[in-house]
Amino acid sequence: MPKKIFSILVSMLFICTIISVNVFAGSEEDPEIIDNEDDLFGALVNAPYRLRSIIALKMLGIESFEMIDLKSAWIFENENEPEYLFAAVKINDLQFIKDRAIYSVHWKFNNIKYGVGSHAYSSGETSCFVGVDRSRRLYESEVEYDLENNIVTFKFLKVNIGDPQPGDMLTNTYAWTAIRFFIGPLSLLFSDGELVKDAAPFIEDNEDYGRDYIIQY
Repeated sequence: MPKKIFSILVSMLFICTIISVNVFAGSEEDPEIIDNEDDLFGALVNAPYRLRSIIALKMLGIESFEMIDLKSAWIFENENEPEYLFAAVKINDLQFIKDRAIYSVHWKFNNIKYGVGSHAYSSGETSCFVGVDRSRRLYESEVEYDLENNIVTFKFLKVNIGDPQPGDMLTNTYAWTAIRFFIGPLSLLFSDGELVKDAAPFIEDNEDYGRDYIIQY
């Protein structure tokens, strides 16, 4: 075999290997987004063990803020449902509390920012929405809460996020969670709705992101 043809074949194999690694990334074992530990922030937890945090935990009726402490997040697909995209977030101790908690994953496609998110309450009631970030272009979607494995999984139509096709790339991936907008005596102390928040990775001026994801199907 001529050296030139051999070199081309080797190069093609190398490229396919790289694409395969990227394409099939996206799982609990190999997530696009990984969080730093102990990086919760917001009005209630700006300093560890502050008195305000202790009071807040008592008034919120929870033992800790672990239920919004992100561990990782990932994007994935199912070849049997190619019209859908999936995303998931893993939490340190997922549970429902009496005040609203939010879980979300975000990315950019064709230079447009998209996101999928869910609100959850202690009753087990949830809602899920997907679409263009910070806009009214949002669509109802599906969400599943796996309290045993501490994972929130989103399922949504690709047509609602710009209709990406195989080979298209989702970039600037990140996730965040929060407790916000509860109603009660404690809420009078704060004007910021995001009372406790976590982000993965911790975003400084939107320059730090997780790994890109390439659409497979």
